[in-house]
Amino acid sequence: MNAPRILAALTACFSLSLLACGGGEPTADAPETQAPVSSVEQGIGYPPSCASGDTLIYWVENVQACVLKCGSTRLPGQPATQYAACQSNISGTRTLINVRHCIPGCSLE
Repeated sequence: MNAPRILAALTACFSLSLLACGGGEPTADAPETQAPVSSVEQGIGYPPSCASGDTLIYWVENVQACVLKCGSTRLPGQPATQYAACQSNISGTRTLINVRHCIPGCSLE
């Protein structure tokens, strides 16, 4: 008797996790002005090699709430995903550096 309920719950959990990870259909509420970023994940964990005179930039995405143990420091911080790219071609050189980057300095109080 509980099989339909279990199946419905599993389907809902799978759908929510898929949406949380960026999967699923694009929403109609997305602004038209933003072009989709076509990125090339190159050498995960290593910054891209930029041409002479080009600037290597770093940034974080998916910043989460402050947690008690963050990254390898095991101190309070905000887990985030860290990326790098060459400033002259951000979409073509975008590289995933660290999925467990820690932004220190947050407070749990």
